[in-house]
Amino acid sequence: MHVGDGSDEGSSSDRVSDAGAFDAGAFRRALTDLAAEAVRALRRRIGTEHLYAFALYTSGPERFAWVRASANTEEALTRSATAMAAVDRRYAGEAGRRLLRWSPPYWEHHDFDRGVAALELPGCEGRSARTDKALYDAMIGALRTLDRSGLFGRGAERCFVTVNVIGERGGDPLFKKGLRLLNPRPAIDRLLHEHSKAAFVRCVNRAQRRERMRIWLALYEDLYMEWRTPIAEEARARGLSPWDVEAELSRFGPKVVPALIDLTAHYGFAPAFDKQRELETREVWLAGSALFLVPRLGAISERDVKRLQGLVAAFVERDKRLKVASTLAENTARVLHDLRPHRFPESAMDPHTYKLLNPDPFTP
Repeated sequence: MHVGDGSDEGSSSDRVSDAGAFDAGAFRRALTDLAAEAVRALRRRIGTEHLYAFALYTSGPERFAWVRASANTEEALTRSATAMAAVDRRYAGEAGRRLLRWSPPYWEHHDFDRGVAALELPGCEGRSARTDKALYDAMIGALRTLDRSGLFGRGAERCFVTVNVIGERGGDPLFKKGLRLLNPRPAIDRLLHEHSKAAFVRCVNRAQRRERMRIWLALYEDLYMEWRTPIAEEARARGLSPWDVEAELSRFGPKVVPALIDLTAHYGFAPAFDKQRELETREVWLAGSALFLVPRLGAISERDVKRLQGLVAAFVERDKRLKVASTLAENTARVLHDLRPHRFPESAMDPHTYKLLNPDPFTP
């Protein structure tokens, strides 16, 4: 059965002639029909469960290479979060539901329709920006047609289903663009609130204190290392940076210091420089950032001071084998001076090799 509003029939603006005479109008009609059948099949499959999202998931935000039908229900979201919480406690309870809510690859009904997945898109080689725009407009148009036909509900029911085009690499800008183009105002307002940085922070901070600290530490590591974990992807989508996470970690005061020293010890012995990026490696960047957070957390224990002294000794010994070192030996000595200025002198660093010049006062 063809689902269409008739507005795209024979429209010259829907035809794009580059790289393969791509017919955007034909693509939109085919996608509309396949997506309509997918939604009907999904409705039969989920029964009385509460659908909250239907998305065309693609490789965007440009050079679209494929498109998939992806959907989820509130009940399926709970099942996914529960399963992941058995492996990683960050996903326990409502926190897990929020972290997975807008991550289609983790949805129970991700890429659930073979017909949509089999739909061919024009090759990326030689494709123009005009074709990319036509593809995106076709996906938006297909979802609008399905919405007008009532497949996502009507009236109040429709406000609880979010329809969108979500890109594998599109991030927050693509998500919000589709959100505004495809959904009623009440749904947009609700989702923008739920999708905010503040809502994410509140969600994490509902956990018990010890668990909350562990979540923030894990996210701190994920963001600095640029790992694509679900929690990191959700945080990035909401605009959280490592500095936002540092602000949350600072709330724990000296209790978080041992974990920060652990991070410095774990990552501080990695190679200092990434030749491709012409910057410090992510590992050394994380180690240094964790280290410099320590003096901001108040009075720390003598045990932690001794651990920092041990790190100075280990970094200095490592640096003897290097022509140019990382700055971590001097940085750790500087932190010790900040923490105990009457006990440790100011540090001195060779500006050419970055090695600590006066290690003896800082070592155990």
